[in-house]
Amino acid sequence: MKGQSDSKISQLNTPYARQVSNQKTYNRHVHKRRCQRIIAVFLVIFLIFGIQIFQSKRTLADINGNIRHAQSQLTKQKQKNQQLQRQIKLLHNPEYIQQVIRAKYNYSKKGEIIYNLN
Repeated sequence: MKGQSDSKISQLNTPYARQVSNQKTYNRHVHKRRCQRIIAVFLVIFLIFGIQIFQSKRTLADINGNIRHAQSQLTKQKQKNQQLQRQIKLLHNPEYIQQVIRAKYNYSKKGEIIYNLN
């Protein structure tokens, strides 16, 4: 069948031979369509999974950014908390309170004179 012109064998042109030849052609055509449909289905599935993976990566990147931002805020708040704790300890010291009142509100002890040089 491959090299019919070189071969001394020729195909009979009977209704049965035509039917078999047509059936083979039809089967090849059907097989080709099935393969195309299967490939199309797999492409759609891979496309759907690819989109989902892309969205997951984007969501993960957003979440990681939020985590980094929250961690930096947490670090700032911890530093502020430590500073406030130090200030609380200082406020329990009477000498420090006296010093703050004198500097901020210009208070003085009895008999003390304050000179304002501003």
